[in-house]
Amino acid sequence: MIFIAEASQAQQPIFDVVFKQGRVIDPETKLDAIRDVGITGKKIISVSTEPLKGKVEIDAKGKILGPGFIDLHVHGVNVPTFWMQAFDGVTTALELEAGGFPIKKAYANAAKLNLPLNYGFSASWVGARLSVADDIKDLDGSLETATKYFGWPKWSKLLPPEQSQAVVTLVEQEMLDGGMGIGVVTGYAPDTNRKEYVALATLAAKYDVPTYTHLRAKNTFEPSGAVEGFIELLGVAAGTGARMHICHINSTSLRKIVDVIPLIEKAQGKKLLVTTEAYPFGAGSTVIGAPFLRPENLPQVGIKSSNIYYLKTKEHIASDTRLNEIRSQDPGGHIVVHYLDEKKPEEMKFIDTAILFQDTMIASDAMPFAINGKEIKEEVWPLPEQAYSHPRTAATFTTVISRYVREQQSMSLIDVFGRGSLLPANLVATASDQAKFKGRIQPGMDADIIVFDLSKVEPRADYENPRQPSQGMDYVMVNGKFVIRDGNLLKDSRPGEALMSTLKKIPQ
Repeated sequence: MIFIAEASQAQQPIFDVVFKQGRVIDPETKLDAIRDVGITGKKIISVSTEPLKGKVEIDAKGKILGPGFIDLHVHGVNVPTFWMQAFDGVTTALELEAGGFPIKKAYANAAKLNLPLNYGFSASWVGARLSVADDIKDLDGSLETATKYFGWPKWSKLLPPEQSQAVVTLVEQEMLDGGMGIGVVTGYAPDTNRKEYVALATLAAKYDVPTYTHLRAKNTFEPSGAVEGFIELLGVAAGTGARMHICHINSTSLRKIVDVIPLIEKAQGKKLLVTTEAYPFGAGSTVIGAPFLRPENLPQVGIKSSNIYYLKTKEHIASDTRLNEIRSQDPGGHIVVHYLDEKKPEEMKFIDTAILFQDTMIASDAMPFAINGKEIKEEVWPLPEQAYSHPRTAATFTTVISRYVREQQSMSLIDVFGRGSLLPANLVATASDQAKFKGRIQPGMDADIIVFDLSKVEPRADYENPRQPSQGMDYVMVNGKFVIRDGNLLKDSRPGEALMSTLKKIPQ
């Protein structure tokens, strides 16, 4: 409930907004205590044991107040997707795995959308390769356009040394133009140059920014197995000293998670700058042209064609013949692919292991909502009944809170805000100064804040109806402005700002 404080000449309100008597969680200082939080403009000004006064005072008694979640892995950079993510507690949504190419267009287009959440992009290795190898001229900064060319013949193959070097040089320029590190999806181009991957990591180390890698291999069996994919990244990290972030270890390792976690753990113990992320679902979502979805590769990841749901026609693919047909006609078409059965405890343990591994960050891999294969960009709410996406777009963070914090009690509130807010902020802060002010509830930090009743947070999206926003987020504030207030979406509130790199050219 919101109270409007009456001002008098003798006692003017100090703060624009005060959250009163919430249970404040700050993952950096490990604060977990009842406090008043005062905000003026876009900044947190005070976190106080004493009562604060504000123009607007919000009774947060009995509720959790923490830093909004920073989602490192979002592919749906548009208003309706961001609205859905706001109900999941997200205040910053970043496209770092695939990135945006050209980066200047990615940021310019996002700025025109007047987004409700903070946003940002990495330099896109895929975009650079499409430009250099296939001479694609109409890339517009969006993943939607880039995926139209995933079936083109050259970008995903070995390139001559001079072209490979041109890719690395172009990626460097994209970083200097604002890209927050390098997005490298080798899993979609497993035949590409290994030396180029080393060169990208060397480039990242030179500027002390992260790479964000979808690993080259995810198969259950060797050769080209999941363990091999992890070993490649760990070896490159050791050889270059680069900060190397592993995207979605749950879907990259699947049933091999117990084999790869000890490798990551020992690498981190030897001070390699390797980090991880995961989402709490057994299904993935990607484009149907991905090489690991060729019919001959499906047994390697433990699935059949019928495990793949093609969004454009709303069909579970009936045969390998049909799968090949769709892959040929629409390689960029979105699908949901069911790898692990969340109803089976023996398969849920793989998901739990990925999520609960020490310092695994929480990231959604959110896909945009689409109707008949076309991304919904119009500012429509609620979403139409025909709209479909993976439920992780709507319910990643609330699933973690409800399952691991409240039900299993295998993760603390400090831990969930550490994994969902602080650690992502610290990772991105090596590339973007703005991120240094995110992920914390402290004076001087940006007022990206969520407030919820722990007993009432519930994910509602599922595979049958992924359009259902999560419930329980009473307040979501971005840069000091409410996006959700009293549980209601404020559609006209658009306080999102760009996070960008501010790198300067380093001579050879």
